[in-house]
Amino acid sequence: MEEFQYSISKDEINECDLGCFEGGIQLISDKDEAQVVINNLAQNTSILGFDTESKPSFRKGEFHSIALVQLATEENAYLFRINRMKIKPDFSPLFCNESILKIGLGLKDELYEIKKILGVVSKGFVDLEKIASVHKFHQRGVRALAAFFLQLRISKSAQKSNWERADLTDQQQKYAATDAWVCLEIYKSMLKKGFLPLENQNDMFVEVKVKQEIEK
Repeated sequence: MEEFQYSISKDEINECDLGCFEGGIQLISDKDEAQVVINNLAQNTSILGFDTESKPSFRKGEFHSIALVQLATEENAYLFRINRMKIKPDFSPLFCNESILKIGLGLKDELYEIKKILGVVSKGFVDLEKIASVHKFHQRGVRALAAFFLQLRISKSAQKSNWERADLTDQQQKYAATDAWVCLEIYKSMLKKGFLPLENQNDMFVEVKVKQEIEK
């Protein structure tokens, strides 16, 4: 493994080139269209970047469920507007298949919500934050890890925007696609630089147990 810097300052992050997803983005609000995409990905993909977005809460006790599920390959990003679907698609071909890796960051709460909303018990979800913790990185957020591993600065300018609005802006779509894609790219760089595989591979996975209660 090459020598590596395990701490990075905000100034050092800001010195990195701004990076974003440059591939195709498919915005999906129809349940049947979503199912076709899910099934195609399940049959033809072994690894995906993953993220979700929710409308921000600005008052104590306020909570908004997941509005958007993002999946990304190297070339394409798929944005599922699940809050716009009265009947949810069946994500189990992807989310319940442990042989298809889904790469995200800080996944525990998101996977609780996925189980609650979509009714699937998630398997094969890799948490970059857990990998960074094993290697004792001081900062484990997506901006820090993107700077560490990709020498890119990821914008968070659209993070607190309204993800339940009728029409998502181009900026929101680019942001959402980037958040899923960059997780995939960080994982690939971790492999290339020798940070993976871990001694105990289970240390990088997050899974919601079947009988685990969800409290909100």
